[in-house]
Amino acid sequence: MRARTRLARLAGALAHWGTVNVARRGGGNIPGAVALRVDPGVVGELSADLAPRAVVTGTNGKTTTTGLLADALAAGGRDVVCNRAGNNMESGIAAALVLADAGEKDVQRAGCFECDELYTVRVLPAMRPDVLVLLNLFRDQLDRYGEIDHTQDVIAEALRRSPETTLVFNADDPLCAAIADRIGNQSLAFGIDEPTGLEADRISDSRFCARCNAGLEYEYVHYGQLGAYRCPACGWKRPQLAFAAVNVTLTCGGFEFDVEDRRGAEVLRYHVRTRWSGLYMVYNVMAALAGCLATGGDVARFQEVLDTYEPASGRGKVFTLAGGRAVTSNLAKNPTGFNRMIQQVRVEDGHYLALFLNDNDADGHDVSWIWDIDLERLRDLSDLRLVCVGGTRREDMAVRVKYAELGAPIELVDGIADALDLVGEGEKLHAIANYTAFPPVVADLTRLQKGTGSNERLKRDRSVAPTAPGRVEPAPVALKRPLRIVHLYPDALNLYGDGGNIASLAKRCAWRGIPAHVDQVLMGAELDLSDADIVLLGGGADRDQLAVCHELQRQREKLAAYVADGGVLLAICGGYQLLGHSYMMGSEQVEGLHILDLATVAGNTRLIGNVAIESPVCATPIVGFENHAGRTMLGAGEKPLGRALVTGTGNNGEDGGEGVLHDGVVGTYLHGPILPKNPGVTDWLITRALARRGESVELTPLDDALETAAHDVALRISLK
Repeated sequence: MRARTRLARLAGALAHWGTVNVARRGGGNIPGAVALRVDPGVVGELSADLAPRAVVTGTNGKTTTTGLLADALAAGGRDVVCNRAGNNMESGIAAALVLADAGEKDVQRAGCFECDELYTVRVLPAMRPDVLVLLNLFRDQLDRYGEIDHTQDVIAEALRRSPETTLVFNADDPLCAAIADRIGNQSLAFGIDEPTGLEADRISDSRFCARCNAGLEYEYVHYGQLGAYRCPACGWKRPQLAFAAVNVTLTCGGFEFDVEDRRGAEVLRYHVRTRWSGLYMVYNVMAALAGCLATGGDVARFQEVLDTYEPASGRGKVFTLAGGRAVTSNLAKNPTGFNRMIQQVRVEDGHYLALFLNDNDADGHDVSWIWDIDLERLRDLSDLRLVCVGGTRREDMAVRVKYAELGAPIELVDGIADALDLVGEGEKLHAIANYTAFPPVVADLTRLQKGTGSNERLKRDRSVAPTAPGRVEPAPVALKRPLRIVHLYPDALNLYGDGGNIASLAKRCAWRGIPAHVDQVLMGAELDLSDADIVLLGGGADRDQLAVCHELQRQREKLAAYVADGGVLLAICGGYQLLGHSYMMGSEQVEGLHILDLATVAGNTRLIGNVAIESPVCATPIVGFENHAGRTMLGAGEKPLGRALVTGTGNNGEDGGEGVLHDGVVGTYLHGPILPKNPGVTDWLITRALARRGESVELTPLDDALETAAHDVALRISLK
C-alpha cells in the first residue's frame, strides 16, 4: 500500500472517530471525503485486493440489491466490504473501504458497493469492478440528475473507462438495454420472461427506440417501462436473457419463481421464494442472484440468504406499537417507487395512510413528480379512513391527495407520532416517505416501539382545516356542449407532472358543475382541434420532444389555425419551445412550428429553481419550478406571461420576462405543475375558453385553502 494511501486511511479513521465520538453523529460520508482529499486514488488502492468486486447502480432498489448480493457473496465464506448504509457517492464508497477491517489474512475479501448513477463515472474507472449490476432507470430528481438521457450517457462513459467490467443489466428496461447496446463491454441480460399480469400500468419513462426513435411496441408490461418490447421500424428489441425469471407466482407470503441461467448449453434452474409481495422485489432478488452467478459466487445458500435478509434502515419494516397499532415504513423517492408502495397498500386494503414529502438537496427541490404517482388507484380501497401528509412540502402532497378524490379526510401533520394519534387501536398505518423524510419516520417509530418516545399530539399548523370526504354536488351548468380539454401526446410529453395540469382543469370544472371531458391525442393519432376548447402541450425529454416535433410538423396548420382563432393553449417547457421558430437539442438546432415569434438558443448553464412571477393573468404571483438549459427570446410582437420576481430566472435569466402570453396562449417554463398551485391561472384558462365559445358563465368560488397553502410555501421558497 502506498504511503499516501496509508495516510488517507488513517485520516479517514480519525475523521470517523471524531464524527461519532465528538460530534455525536453517524460517520456517513465524512471519513471517505477526508481520505479522498489526502489521496484521490484511495478507492482504487484499497479495492485492488478485493475479489470479486461488484458495483450496483440504478434508480430504484440499489440498497436492497447491494445488501442481498453482499450477503450472498459472504455466504460463500468471504469477508465482504460493503457500504450497507446506502452512502453511495464516491465518498461513501471510500468511507466503507477506509473503515473496513482487514480481516484474517487467509480469508478472501470481496467488495460489493452501491453507487449513485452519476458517480459511476468516477468509481468504475478507479475500482475496475468485475461487474456493474444495472437495475433500472426511472425519472428521479430532474433538477439534480437532469433527463434520463444524461444518466445513460454517464453510465455508458463509466463502462467505457472500465472496459474489463461486465455489465449485468435489466433487459426488461429499454433504457438499460440501450446502454448495453452502446458499449463494448461484455454484458449479461436479466429479466422476467413471461407476462405476470400483476402490476401493469401506464408506461412511464420510455416509449421510443434507442436506435431510430420510433415508438416501441410492448408484448406485455410489468410496471413502469419494464416488459417485453420491440421497435416496429428497425427491429430493435429486448435482448436475449442470460438470466430469466419464469413461473412467477404470487403466494400468500410473497413470490415464488425460477431463475434460469441460460449462458451455457445446459440451462440451470434455481428456485427462489421471497417474503415480499411487490414485483419490484422479484427484480431486486433476480439482480442479486444474477450478480452472484456472474461473479462466480456460490449460490447454494442463496435461498438461506433471502430467508434471513432484512431490508436496510427500516425499509419495509413493520413496527408494533402501543394500543395494538402497527406501522409499515416504506421509502419511495420517485413516481415508480411510490407506485410500487401504493400497490402494497392496495394488496393489504389499507385504512390509514401517511405520506411524507421533503424537498431538501438530497430529495431534489422539484416536487412535480408527485403528480405522476397513481394515487387514484387507492380509490379501490374498501375503507380508506384518513390520509395524513407531512414533510417540508406537505401542502403540495395535500393538494395531490385532494385532486385524487380518495374520499378520506386529509390531515396535515408534523411527524409520524402526530399521525399515529389519529389511528384507532388495533389498526395499521401505512407510511410512505421520500429520501430525507424517511429516516426521521423510522427514528420516531423506533423510539415509540421501545417505549422511549411520546405519542402525544404535537402542536400542528391548523391554518388549513382537514378536507372532509365527499362533496356537495354542484348544480349543473348548462352549456351547448361540454368543454373539450385536449391533452396532446401524454405518452411522450409527460416529464413534469402535466397530469396535474389536466386534473386541475377537469376537477375545477367538475366542482362547479361545468360539463367537461378530456381527450388524449396519442402519438400517431390524427389531430382534430375543430371543437377543442383548451389544449395542453407538455414537456418531455429531448428524444421524446423531437418525436413530438416531427409529429406536429406534419399537422402544423391545424395547431396554427387553432391559435390564430383565439384558441386556449397551455404549453409547458418543451411544448413552449416547440411553438417558436427553433430550439436546441444538444448542439443541434431543431426547427420549431413557427406559430409564435420566439426562438430558443443554447445556454451555458441550466436555469434551475423555484420561480415566482407577477402576471396580468391572476391577482397573486404565479409560482412554479424551472429546469431548462435553453434561453428563449421573444420577438418584438410578443409579450411575456409575467415579470420574474427572482433575478436571473425566467425565459433567459436576463431580460426579466418569463413565458409568453399570446392571445389565448400561455407558454411557460414553470412546472410544479403550474395549475394546481395557481388556481387563478386555471380559472383564467377556463374563463377564456368559455368566452371564446360565447358561453356566459360566472365561475363559482371554490374552497382553495389547500391550494393557497401550497402556493404560499412555494412563494416563500422562491423569494428567500
